[in-house]
Amino acid sequence: MINVQKKICLSCRKFRLEDTQSGVCRVDKSVEHYPMKRIKDSCEKWVDGGHQVNIREGWIKSTLKKEREES
Repeated sequence: MINVQKKICLSCRKFRLEDTQSGVCRVDKSVEHYPMKRIKDSCEKWVDGGHQVNIREGWIKSTLKKEREES
């Protein structure tokens, strides 16, 4: 069975994660400041990021775990 990625920002090649809930969309490189997006947002310019989503999910999990341990 083929694993189909959800077309959300978290799994998009043009998305750069900034924190555990959001990041920036780098689709339009001509803008001075990239627009902020939530990880569950999506748009028509979505590009499959492949295994990048697994790395991002791992980073989110480890960051949330650290935050829980520190509080």
